[in-house]
Amino acid sequence: MKRPFLYLVLVFLVLLGCRKDNASDKSRGLLGVTPWPADFTLEEQQKALAFISADCDLVSHHFDDGIPYQESFTSSEMPSGLIADVQFIKSQTAGKKRLLSVSALDLSRKAMASYYRDSLAVSAAIRQHWKSLPIDHPDRITAYVKYIGWLADQFKPDWINYGVESNLAEWDPAEFQQYKKFLQQVYKALKASYPQTPIFLSLMVTEQALSIAHARELLPLSDFVALSAYPYTHVSSSSNGNTDPSLFPDRYFEQWLDLAPEKPWCFAETAYIAEPLSVPEYFLNKEGNAAWQKTYLDQLLKLLDQRKGQFLVWFCYKDYNAAIKRLKESGQYQPLFSFWQDTGLFDEKNQPRPALQSWRNYRK
Repeated sequence: MKRPFLYLVLVFLVLLGCRKDNASDKSRGLLGVTPWPADFTLEEQQKALAFISADCDLVSHHFDDGIPYQESFTSSEMPSGLIADVQFIKSQTAGKKRLLSVSALDLSRKAMASYYRDSLAVSAAIRQHWKSLPIDHPDRITAYVKYIGWLADQFKPDWINYGVESNLAEWDPAEFQQYKKFLQQVYKALKASYPQTPIFLSLMVTEQALSIAHARELLPLSDFVALSAYPYTHVSSSSNGNTDPSLFPDRYFEQWLDLAPEKPWCFAETAYIAEPLSVPEYFLNKEGNAAWQKTYLDQLLKLLDQRKGQFLVWFCYKDYNAAIKRLKESGQYQPLFSFWQDTGLFDEKNQPRPALQSWRNYRK
């Protein structure tokens, strides 16, 4: 009788070990992108969504086009363009985990967001009223919370980033304290409304002491240490234009995770140039190539495993040269838009870059 019993025990232990291995495989960090297309056409939008379907664990719904303050505050109908965009994206990304990221700030990240760009029915007087309100005015807080609530009800997100890139070093000190008060009220309201959903704000990764100090102040208002990282624009090792990631300062990312090591963490957004970057308006002239892009992604995936990161969002799956050309033709171009033009896992001709294989290997 002993031999069969021991045999069964041995089989059970082997199976248990297999279960552990499989669970370990599934515990890797999740990978995803935004639906940002290479051009503003239905064909390119569908290509972006197809990549999400085939090559991603999650989709990041990123709203950085201003706030429909009046519509949100009065609970009236949202702008038709916003409704159409949300419905289209929802219909094409079913079955994926969802990150909802909303920016309360404009692209400078040191001033509150302007009015939502497509709120065509809102008068100039109403827009001016909202622009004139203090950062931490109760009406502004209410409108922003209700806007995020409307988006959350549409997408049913698994995570909510309610304060994209909130820790800029260049904040006016008094206005930063107002913004902190704004975030405190927004965080409190969202935690009450969505108690089961992680609520966080994202932090720009820099080497500036004040940026890190701002992050320390804000982390009590965040369930995650959520990083936003585009080091090729400013990392000290690239001061001569060389953006080789192997030259990054020691513990470049780890020091940020150590600000609150008890919290889960993620890359709420990141990317890396695969071609040279030149933006004269920002005095940027950086080298870039596909090999360095792959090195950067490999470093992040290694860190994701070593430090048990929750997920990583690569902002653009494909270079958007065509979109930049269209923006210039329409007069809507801003030099800042060029920062991420050549960061795709595919180039503008739809050719895969080496980083794509790292991405796919990691997901396997």
